[in-house]
Amino acid sequence: MIRNYITVAWRNLLKYKAISFIMIFGLASGIAAFLLIAQYVFSEFSYDEFHTNSGNIYRILLDDYKQGVLTNSSAVSYHAEAPAIKETFPEVENFVRLHQADGMISYRKPTGELVSYHEKKAFYADSSLFNVFSFPLLKGSANQVLRRPESVVISETMAQKYFGQENPIGKTLQLSTDWQGGDYVVEGIFADIPANSHIHFDFVFSIRNLLKNQQFATGGWYWTNFYTYLLLKPGTSPKVLEGRLSGIIEKHIGKQLKKYKIRQTFVLQPLRAIHLYSQTATEVEANGKIVIVYVLILIALLILAIGWLNYINLSAARGIERAKEVGLRKALGSEKGQLMQQFFVESLGINLLSVLIGFGLFLLAHIIFKDWIQATNGFSMGQKPLFWIVSLTVVCLGFFLSGFYPAFILSSFKPIAILKGYLPKQAGGESFRKTLVVFQFTVSIFLIIATLVINQQLNFMQKQDLGMNIDQKLIIKAPKLFRTDSFTNDIRFFKDRMLAQTGIQQITTSSEVPGQEIFWTDELQRFHEAAADYKLCSMLAVDEDFIPTYKIKLLAGRNFNKDLVLDNDAVIINKSALKAFGFATAEQALNQEIGNVLPKKIIGVVNDFHQQSLKTSNRSIIFQHIPWNSSFLTIELRSNNIRQSIAVLQKAYQEAFPGNAFEFFFLDDHFRQQYESDERVATLFSWFALVAISIACLGLLGLAMFTAKNRIKEIGIRKVLGASVGSVVMLLSRDFLKPVGLAMLLASPLAWYAMTWWLQDFAYKTDIKWWTFVAAGGLAIGIALATVSFQSVKAALMNPVKSLRSE
Repeated sequence: MIRNYITVAWRNLLKYKAISFIMIFGLASGIAAFLLIAQYVFSEFSYDEFHTNSGNIYRILLDDYKQGVLTNSSAVSYHAEAPAIKETFPEVENFVRLHQADGMISYRKPTGELVSYHEKKAFYADSSLFNVFSFPLLKGSANQVLRRPESVVISETMAQKYFGQENPIGKTLQLSTDWQGGDYVVEGIFADIPANSHIHFDFVFSIRNLLKNQQFATGGWYWTNFYTYLLLKPGTSPKVLEGRLSGIIEKHIGKQLKKYKIRQTFVLQPLRAIHLYSQTATEVEANGKIVIVYVLILIALLILAIGWLNYINLSAARGIERAKEVGLRKALGSEKGQLMQQFFVESLGINLLSVLIGFGLFLLAHIIFKDWIQATNGFSMGQKPLFWIVSLTVVCLGFFLSGFYPAFILSSFKPIAILKGYLPKQAGGESFRKTLVVFQFTVSIFLIIATLVINQQLNFMQKQDLGMNIDQKLIIKAPKLFRTDSFTNDIRFFKDRMLAQTGIQQITTSSEVPGQEIFWTDELQRFHEAAADYKLCSMLAVDEDFIPTYKIKLLAGRNFNKDLVLDNDAVIINKSALKAFGFATAEQALNQEIGNVLPKKIIGVVNDFHQQSLKTSNRSIIFQHIPWNSSFLTIELRSNNIRQSIAVLQKAYQEAFPGNAFEFFFLDDHFRQQYESDERVATLFSWFALVAISIACLGLLGLAMFTAKNRIKEIGIRKVLGASVGSVVMLLSRDFLKPVGLAMLLASPLAWYAMTWWLQDFAYKTDIKWWTFVAAGGLAIGIALATVSFQSVKAALMNPVKSLRSE
């Protein structure tokens, strides 16, 4: 019996080649898209799960409240808190503190050659790092490394980069940084951090040396520069412990906080929640968003549903041609159950073929979406059975549901009526078919509108006036090694030499450049007003050339003057800070003093500019004249012969600062990198919108083929009576365009609501244009019309004599 079912199924597959192809390829495309999104979703949920103790590790967040309102939440906090917490609460098994150690790292080879690079993925850490976390050590012992103040552990990639074929263990690396540099001995090598980790590093230096720094030795409860993780003992309630941590804060800095009118609390954030649920201003790396994950899950299910609905729709439509087959089978004794088994076997065959082809398309997508797939490199599908369990469950459930309806409907035909020539209405299922078409195109138009709005927002952000000029700006990492003890003198000598070159217009130094978060913050108030509130401000160290180089508009006052010693105790504020401190006008702020311990006189007010992307609002920025506290050199190039100017800069830089790595980037490219994740989302929506509408149009094409075939005699009669080809095409196309038009009406308000909600995450956002909905609907109708018209024209051009010959 089963063999007979398979034989009949194979014959029907070959008999209806075009329709079978549409069914299989449409469903395969949906399965491929589903698997692709499922892989990404599982990768996002897999972050940090590779740690053995991941369920018991919590990061400490520091929340600030003023008058009961949360004003700031930070991922960094005090370095003294972790030892105090462990000493006070026995349920804390261990802790790890991390502090960034960005700087230049050098190694002098036995041949005398000096290898130097500016490294960003470097941290100081406690020796407990490899005990709390499960980052595998390839060389060295987790219980031994980082215990000496001058020890460092490096990644296997960095071992190859700096040492080549040499054995790094016991070799000395020199760290030059703004914090605690010096010579460090390599004690271990760890495997490269997997992609699905919320934190990545290539170098780990002992934190013991850092804490000798005068700033930290006496400021354990002042400087908030440390990422702190607690390992709790199994069975500990993090919520209960979190509620008891406030006593630690009150004990150590309660009086100081009252002075600033601030209440602080520690929040225990689960390690596994950091990547998708944490969006603080001081994240160690850019995190994902759980909202995007949920949206992608919905899109995956909708695209897969469109593929299955095609199968249901075309199977139901094909029932018209198979009605006589069913009637004859029933007349010869076939029971309803046997017929349902037959149709289920056919459904199983189509689904299995679809799954195989879909998996092939999924593998092909890894080549097409290579850059996007790189984001899932830390996730192994082979080691994640849940991925396959969920995927197969969804596919099997869809197979059952998509196979049940056609099997039930086709097996329910009454043989006597069919053999007399009366086709049952449900076989055609016109209303049902149109409902499915409406659903398919509603999803497709929704995705098209979402794609257009996302691209509009990206264009809006990238073309918006930034309040400064970032064009023709070459950024060089500031040197860390100097011939003399004076950074300022060496830099000024280099600047004077370079400004004599025709290709270089201006040079300035700064602690940060646009496109980067300013991590240095301070609480300041109007100094001579005891009752004034303290305001959280971003502190930017610059020289006297920063404001003119970036063409930032000066609203009042003057710029810094390198020849005025008093300017070292002066500040320039931006417009947001002006409002925060309560000054009515820029002129009113001049010569006023702000600060906390020592007063700083305001000598100028500048207009707001976008230090970061337009996703974040402008913050209060305080400029201080500290040329020696600089991490970057900004060189404004003239447009002529940029390559030659870079070559001149490199030669002069290496002569002025021997031993320092010459590394540069262009600021406009660097600034645009902030939008990479949004651009990736836009690309994804574009592709999935294309997949959705392609599958929907395949189904529409199949229905048009059936409709044209079933109305072939009607078309022949109309042509004999004088109907033109155009009128016949319009007749056949009109019925299909109505559901697409209805889908446009349904999709537009849904998309408007969803995209309005999505835009709320942006501080500066575009308006959703009315033509977006018209364009999306017009595109969908145009594609649908082209799809249907192809088959309609083919039917209208047929010779009516052939179609009426049987009459």
